[in-house]
Amino acid sequence: MRLMNAFKRWKERKQPKQSSPQAIQKMLGMVERTRDDEYSCDETHELLDQFAEAVARGQDAVELMPLVQHHLDMCPDCREEFEALMRILQAAPA
Repeated sequence: MRLMNAFKRWKERKQPKQSSPQAIQKMLGMVERTRDDEYSCDETHELLDQFAEAVARGQDAVELMPLVQHHLDMCPDCREEFEALMRILQAAPA
């Protein structure tokens, strides 16, 4: 299911009709790293603010929420949202 969602998002980005060898290699790498216990984008979004705040506080967010980190490693869209959250948190006054 997760792989199908990733493929759908990838396809919706209006990639060229012919995929580059690098894009195909990237998709195959995602398939290799797929695990039985993964969060969907929706599940990750529910926890993303907590994860980002833990990172901003210097906590080991990967140990606290390993499935969120795994999803961020696999999903460029969610990783982009996480990075945006981090920029906001870093810009906020302490």
